[in-house]
Amino acid sequence: MKYSVFALFFLLLACTYTQKIKDGTTAYERKQFDVAKGMLQKEYQRESDRIEKGKKAYMLAESHRRTNDPASAVDWYNKAINDGYRGDASIKYAQMLQQVQRYDEASRAYQSAGQAEGDRNKYYEYRQACNQAKEWLAEADSNEYKVDNLKFNNGSTDFLPIIFDENQLLITSDRTESEGNDIYKWTGEKYFDLFLLNKEANTLERYEVPFNTDYHQSAIVFNQDKTEAYFTQCGSDDKAAVNYCKIMHTKKQGGTWSQPKEVKLGGADYNYMHPHLSADGKLLFFVSNNQAGYGGYDLYYSVWVTAEERWGAPKNMGSKVNTQGNEVFPYLDADTLYFSSDGHPGMGGLDLFRVEQSAHLWGNLQNLKAPMNSGSDDFGLVIDSKAKIEDENTFQIGYFSSNRLEGKGGDDIYRFERAYPKPEPEPPLPDTPTIVFNLRLDGKVKERIYNIEGDPNSGLKELKDLPAATLRISTEDTVFTLGAELDGSFTTTLDTGKVYTVEASKTNYFKQSKTLSTKGIVLTEEEPEKVLEIQLELDQIYKGREIVLEGIYYDYDSDKIREDAAVILDSLVNILTKNPDLAIQLSSHTDCRGKDSYNQDLSQRRAESAVRYLTQKGVLSDRLSARGYGESKLAEDCRCSQCSEEEHQANRRTTFMVLE
Repeated sequence: MKYSVFALFFLLLACTYTQKIKDGTTAYERKQFDVAKGMLQKEYQRESDRIEKGKKAYMLAESHRRTNDPASAVDWYNKAINDGYRGDASIKYAQMLQQVQRYDEASRAYQSAGQAEGDRNKYYEYRQACNQAKEWLAEADSNEYKVDNLKFNNGSTDFLPIIFDENQLLITSDRTESEGNDIYKWTGEKYFDLFLLNKEANTLERYEVPFNTDYHQSAIVFNQDKTEAYFTQCGSDDKAAVNYCKIMHTKKQGGTWSQPKEVKLGGADYNYMHPHLSADGKLLFFVSNNQAGYGGYDLYYSVWVTAEERWGAPKNMGSKVNTQGNEVFPYLDADTLYFSSDGHPGMGGLDLFRVEQSAHLWGNLQNLKAPMNSGSDDFGLVIDSKAKIEDENTFQIGYFSSNRLEGKGGDDIYRFERAYPKPEPEPPLPDTPTIVFNLRLDGKVKERIYNIEGDPNSGLKELKDLPAATLRISTEDTVFTLGAELDGSFTTTLDTGKVYTVEASKTNYFKQSKTLSTKGIVLTEEEPEKVLEIQLELDQIYKGREIVLEGIYYDYDSDKIREDAAVILDSLVNILTKNPDLAIQLSSHTDCRGKDSYNQDLSQRRAESAVRYLTQKGVLSDRLSARGYGESKLAEDCRCSQCSEEEHQANRRTTFMVLE
């Protein structure tokens, strides 16, 4: 995803301006991206080694992406790829093309990225999103929404409007009037402060309250009578606290705001931000990257416990809303929740979505399409219920933020009007009752739990529900994704006559997939519904720990891969194909017989033999390394002269280890 302002709120702020920078790589590593760009470009031009040029080009692309210059990022990702840089440059190149709305090129780039990873359909849904975005752009003029860039916007970053009163918006900005003199070297601009915008006069003044400090303040929300405020703060005088963003709370007492206090919502090692209050003040919506979620940033809510005067335990808003991507900036209008996401199919970057609640259940998501959405980041929607509506066809007026290409620079604030939708023609009544045929897939995602926690060699203890996994379901010509619930369950509908691959994934777990066929299944009027069941079991990735490949044994004094071992290595090929970002070390061990030096050499040859087998099966050699341990790490603790042949065989083993 392209850099957006919400990414500013989880940086290591303490190190962005206190250390002297001498080269572009150091500036990049310390997240001083604005500083890094000029240095890296000079270093790129001086560099003669092609591999090093590729690394410099990639860092330049990332620096431009993170400082909101996607057009330049496109060029530098392309240079990185042409200079031989691998990594994730291909997929990010496709994403940047999508975000500058070069959708045809983006679709081809997604296909190329998938082919490079060995799965031509891997990014099929992204290619479909590019085609959909082109249609939405073509239909933008007929959309129920109309948008206008506000006159006061300029080259600064202005975003996250809230309705302060009838004539004023309270916004976040890095304009020169911001408090303090420090420059935020990620962007080269001032730190974010809160400002009041007069909508009629188009004038801006700093919001003078005690909590509008030198650090980043943003995403503020008030209760109904403006006697309480919740806001996001990143950074403080307490150096132990600057690594994370927190939601702060302050009360107005006798005309004076109290010292803000952190709202305790969970673990200290996560970000909590973008607060929003329901109209009655009993629900607090917010965003967090807590690892118990679906991945990236998720939307949560907390209920006010009146008797204890505190917010209750956070509740994740579930897989209909949250994805492995980022869901951010919640806003509740009656029973309709608005938010932004880069995980649901959209036009690129963050897109605005709405979902309606009925009987305490969330309905189907709706992308607001163009012109509300663009290839860039569109977020922070609010509705102005006090706005004067002069057009009889208009029923809603509001504001949102966007860094779209046609803006004035950085993030701008846009005003929108929403018209009543045109009535659709009534469908003809059927002559006979319609029978609905339904082929349903019910599934569960489980995690393997071992007898000794964290040791996959200790034997399987149980299978436990794995929450918030992502399911990717594909056939020869279609691909779609869905999220498992917090109990690991998922459900979807299938077509008959197809062969489906169902793949489950979650961050820090090995992907797993199974194939099922619906060929031969016939639904009839007598039996219009059928349910298939599937269970996928995921293993956690333990980096730096050896995992024994059961069945990889060698004959005495031999480094040849036996036929029974080849079957096991083929399963490892399958794991590496599904997890293209992993690099592993294959290790081989001998039994205790023979000289130490000979066994060391033999084990190294065995490990190299296994690596050679994997490369012949198509695994890239730079993802593999071989190491022989000889007899230094025996699996069976027996006296060598008294070991049985089975114990010797157990010692002649091969293991793999995911590298850091």
